[in-house]
Amino acid sequence: MNCDQFDFSSKHAHQRIQQARTIFGDRVVNRILAWALFLLGASKPMICSVLDFKPGTLRTLLYRLQNQGLGALEDRRSKTSSFKPKSSPILAKPFTVSLQEDDNYHQIRFGDSLHIQIPNANPLLLKSILLCLLNNRMLNRQEVAQALQLSEDRVGKLAKKLIAEDITGLLDQRRGQQSNYIFTPTIKGELIQQFVIDLVRDGKMSGEGLSTHLKERCQYDLSPRSILYHLADMGLSEIKSTLPSHLDAVKKTL
Repeated sequence: MNCDQFDFSSKHAHQRIQQARTIFGDRVVNRILAWALFLLGASKPMICSVLDFKPGTLRTLLYRLQNQGLGALEDRRSKTSSFKPKSSPILAKPFTVSLQEDDNYHQIRFGDSLHIQIPNANPLLLKSILLCLLNNRMLNRQEVAQALQLSEDRVGKLAKKLIAEDITGLLDQRRGQQSNYIFTPTIKGELIQQFVIDLVRDGKMSGEGLSTHLKERCQYDLSPRSILYHLADMGLSEIKSTLPSHLDAVKKTL
C-alpha cells in the first residue's frame, strides 16, 4: 500500500483519535495506532518516538498481536473484553428427579445434592408438588401414582385439574371430616397403644408394622399412610426416638 496517495488531515486525525480515546481509552488507541503504523511500514524506532513506546513494549505488543489476536490490544488484567469472542455459557449437567419415602416424610431429590422434604402430615402439599413435577415431565405418571397411592388414570386427571383450577382443584369437595371418618377415639387409642408396644418391643415402629400388628391384634384394616398421618397429627412421630429411653428410665425407678 502506497501511503503517498492519501491526503491526511491533521484536524480530522485529532478529532477521530480523541473520539476513539473516549470509547476505548488511551492505552488501547495507542496500541491500535502502533500496530497500524507498523503494518503501513513505519520503522519501530519511529513508532516508539511518536507514540512514546518503549522498544521492548512495542516488540511485546507485536508478538502478542501475531500470536493472540485482537485481545492483545487490551489490558490482560481487565475482566471484560471488547475484542475477544464471548465464551459460550457452560450448560448445567442434566439431573434426574427421584422420590424416596420415609416414615414421616417424602423426599424429592434433584440430582445428587439437592432435595426437599415434605411431611406426610401435609398430603395436599405433597400432591400438588408431585403433580406439578409430573406436568413438567420431571416425574412420570407411574412414580407419582405410587407415591400418592392412586391409579395412574386418577393421577392424570388430577394433573389436568391442577393446570385448569390451581390447587383448589385438588381439594376434596366432599363435606364432612372424611380424613378422620374411620379413626374414631377408640381406634386412635388402640393406635397409640400399639405405637408404644412396637417401640418397647422392637425399639422402632413403621406404618407398615403398625398396620400389620393392629390387624392381628384388633382386626383393624388401616392403611400405613393413614396411620402415619394420624401419628404425625397427634405429635407421636416426634417422640418415637425418645420414648423408649424414657420408659427404660421409669422401669429402673420401680
